Amino acid sequence: MSSPALRRSTAAALVFGLVTLTSSGALLAGSPSSLSGRVLAQNGADPRPGVVVTLIEPVSEHAYRSSPTDARGSFTIDAAPAGSYALVVEAPEGAFLASSNVQLAPGVNRPLALALRPGKQDQPAPAPAPAPAPAPAPATPPPAAAKKGIPTWAKWVIAGGVIVGGAIVIDAVTSDNSEASQFAPIQ
Repeated sequence: MSSPALRRSTAAALVFGLVTLTSSGALLAGSPSSLSGRVLAQNGADPRPGVVVTLIEPVSEHAYRSSPTDARGSFTIDAAPAGSYALVVEAPEGAFLASSNVQLAPGVNRPLALALRPGKQDQPAPAPAPAPAPAPAPATPPPAAAKKGIPTWAKWVIAGGVIVGGAIVIDAVTSDNSEASQFAPIQ
């Protein structure tokens, strides 16, 4: 392979790598979410074993069910696509609508704590209380862009600029003077 062709293929491979790295957020968008937590008794402290928690997608009515809760009242629903769901709790006393609008983000595990309390007929059930956040693990802080809430389209514009700029720099560094334009100077 000739030297310019080798440089161009190397530059193309690097640009492809940059595109792949910067699009990882888009690839995560298709990744499944999960919902986990605990089901507690009316007092909010005692676990409720044997309860099934179900996410129901309102439009298609597709259901994602957990296994019955264990002795600690723990449940997990894996592989639910990101979106809006109704949350139903099935206990020996019957099935209860815990929330009509639970939002799952792509690739995120959303923890919940549900306390089963008797309610009045014809009254909507209260929304589930979020479980206490686990102690943060020592990790690197999120990027500044995520902290400031930059819109997704702006992130794509920035990523595109980085890729194009990288390609220009790679081309400029890898090209030799014989490939320079052969225009005659203006007189």
